[in-house]
Amino acid sequence: MSLNIEDKGKAKVVKLEGKLDVNLSVSIESELDALIESGNINLILEISKVEYLSSSGIRVFINMMRKVKDKNGRLVLASVPDVIKKILKTVDLEDLFEVFDSVDDALASF
Repeated sequence: MSLNIEDKGKAKVVKLEGKLDVNLSVSIESELDALIESGNINLILEISKVEYLSSSGIRVFINMMRKVKDKNGRLVLASVPDVIKKILKTVDLEDLFEVFDSVDDALASF
């Protein structure tokens, strides 16, 4: 799993790549938490290259979304692969997240 952060002005774009499983969710959550605690409360998770999302990975997304909402920010998903959409639908969470087709579409929403 790799994580790359880009500053796009209105929001930080966090590009995730690989498998977000139990082994990596703690380190990803720690990095995202540090980003939020440093004042970055508008986040776009660009996940087009995420191959697998475990329940631990979903928990990270939910926890981070709650943290930014508590600070009047937003966390949205962009470029979500069909396999990840299917996982979110299976666990009945597809309506919990704002999902955009692209980073540009997500940025326009801020």
